[in-house]
Amino acid sequence: MTYTCFECGYRSIKRFGRCPRCGAWDSMQETKSEGGKAPSSWLGEDLRPISELDLADVRRTPTGMSEFDRLLGGGLVPGAVVLFGGEPGIGKSTLLLQVCEALAANVGPVLYVSGEESEGQVKLRASRLGVNSERLYVLSEQTLDRIEPAIEQVRPHTLVVDSVQTMRCGDVDGEAGSVRQLRAVTGELIRITKKQHITTFLVGHITKEGSFAGPKTVEHLVDVAVYLEGDRGEDIRMLRSVKNRFGATNEVAVFQMDEDGLTEINDPSQFFLTEREDDPRAGAAIVPVLEGTRPILVELQALVSPTGGYGIPQRRCTGLDVNRILLLLAVIDRRLAIPVGGADVYLSVAGGLTVRERAADLAAIAAIVSSLRNRALPPHTALVGEVDLAGEVRRVQRLPDRVREAAKSGYRRILVPGAGAATIEEGIDVVPVSSIERAIAELTLE
Repeated sequence: MTYTCFECGYRSIKRFGRCPRCGAWDSMQETKSEGGKAPSSWLGEDLRPISELDLADVRRTPTGMSEFDRLLGGGLVPGAVVLFGGEPGIGKSTLLLQVCEALAANVGPVLYVSGEESEGQVKLRASRLGVNSERLYVLSEQTLDRIEPAIEQVRPHTLVVDSVQTMRCGDVDGEAGSVRQLRAVTGELIRITKKQHITTFLVGHITKEGSFAGPKTVEHLVDVAVYLEGDRGEDIRMLRSVKNRFGATNEVAVFQMDEDGLTEINDPSQFFLTEREDDPRAGAAIVPVLEGTRPILVELQALVSPTGGYGIPQRRCTGLDVNRILLLLAVIDRRLAIPVGGADVYLSVAGGLTVRERAADLAAIAAIVSSLRNRALPPHTALVGEVDLAGEVRRVQRLPDRVREAAKSGYRRILVPGAGAATIEEGIDVVPVSSIERAIAELTLE
């Protein structure tokens, strides 16, 4: 006899009033024994050598959205289970309904199972998005006992379960959304998906910490896990892949939310760059960053204003790591002998994008010094490079791809780490800089 915590999945042979792992009270419940019955075959396929397996059986199917296909590695894979996560109201159901419409129109039947909304509520959203395919079937249900017969009846190419936390397996104890139910529901849906060679999307809500509810019981079971991210005050949505057994991880697709749904952004560099004037403004610097395998040009904006001796200087960042900026401010003060300790410093990434990599260090320093000097950077100039504590500009990953993206967007000059500049020939003036002192001199910001 064992006891299981339905909050975190902790197991023990002894019952606790409070779970030793997550601290939840009265969450330990007795786990029924499965008995000695041997498990049934998962798929029932015969044993074969790998040389006899045919890749034609796993041919990818395009969804009709090029950005979505690129994120998945080229399209949908038969038998794949995709965990689709995001905050409530971020646009998960909207995007999946658009994908369902395209698949129903071009590929085959699609079954959309809603455990949170009635059929009428699903229809309201579908009408707003222009979704009205006769091969898109809707079922408002929360129990697997009714969902599985519907799958047998429709024989869909794609199944969408919105959301997996609302589903319940009748043979398992616990409330819908509990760890035990999540494990049972996900396992059963995976079995059905693999057996019938369909593609299944499991919509999952994320917790306050930004992870799927019950990550150890759900995320590791699926083939692909993607997150839909974005600020509700902005119209940009980033679909990010964090796990993909059939393609690259950390891939990103960019969408724009409007009244007609989510629209693909095929050229994010042009979208994230603000309207550039012939005479650029002080405090703005362009940097090519990597989002997954794609280089994107973004604009960093800095505003440095003296505090006047009143109060503690402010350090605020939007779209950047504030701790990294504090380190760069110390490097500016020490290595460039430019005092910034008595000034308020505000930094932002134009367009609402979040920059996570250190390749933006050099551009952030240039933007701060440009704002402090009230002198704009030279026009048509981009920067890229990591800066260490000694003020040296260090190499970054995939530098040729970043330079190529800058050249494609019309930039005629780019400052890069000196260590990697010799291998680049992209029809753009590549200026190697080994230190921030050299970079500031090249930008005429001394």
